[in-house]
Amino acid sequence: MDATKSASSNANWTASVDPVTKLLLILFFTLAAFCAQNLVEAGIVLVFTLALVFALPTKKSLWAMTAFSLFIIVTMVVIQGLFWPSNQTVAFHLGTIAFYQEGLKHALLLGSRILVIIFSTSFFIETTTLSENSRYFEKSGLSFKQVYVLMSVCYILPQMHRNLQKIRFAQKARGIQPAKSLWSKAKTLMPVLVPLIVKSFQEAMNRSISLQLRGFDSSVRRVPKLDRTYWQDRACHRLLAALSLVLVGVKIWEIICK
Repeated sequence: MDATKSASSNANWTASVDPVTKLLLILFFTLAAFCAQNLVEAGIVLVFTLALVFALPTKKSLWAMTAFSLFIIVTMVVIQGLFWPSNQTVAFHLGTIAFYQEGLKHALLLGSRILVIIFSTSFFIETTTLSENSRYFEKSGLSFKQVYVLMSVCYILPQMHRNLQKIRFAQKARGIQPAKSLWSKAKTLMPVLVPLIVKSFQEAMNRSISLQLRGFDSSVRRVPKLDRTYWQDRACHRLLAALSLVLVGVKIWEIICK
């Protein structure tokens, strides 16, 4: 009973935040992650995005994207730990192979930035729907074409994940055993990666054509009404936009001072 109430309160809390605020959260946390100069600062930003993740009602698709990104992060850690040009201090030896502190720290910093982007983006994707986003953005003054382009970019990763699930289901139907180890999964993913990306973009183009044929870009089209109210949406927009500008200014100042 308590778990049900907790899930309901999380859903109510995330539903009261408007889509633009959630997009600005992605921008703010991404900028904060790139402004972080060390692992401690990056870890603090990562903890805040993890707090957003725990508010999600379902986390299945998030863990799937995280598992794929962890493969990339582990690859970066190995490559940077061995070959980063600034490597000087040996961290540890794995047999005759030496891993260096500078490269490992740099790779972990890059990896934390990737996770921040994934976690904050997942919060937006999992707590909003296409119809809700379209209504809100059109009500805010964007044209339907602009809304469609924005939504296509935001939802391209979930679309690719759904297509990947279809490919894996087809492989199982043909009697191909699913890969168990991380290396085996990577080897099975590589041959279908390019067709997967092409198919996802092709589906987005097909949806665009079908919407044009239905007259969704007509100038006389009525904007759908919003069916919910949001908590202090304008104030949240101003606050997050101001904080993002501050982070941009900090980053520019750091670049100038170098």
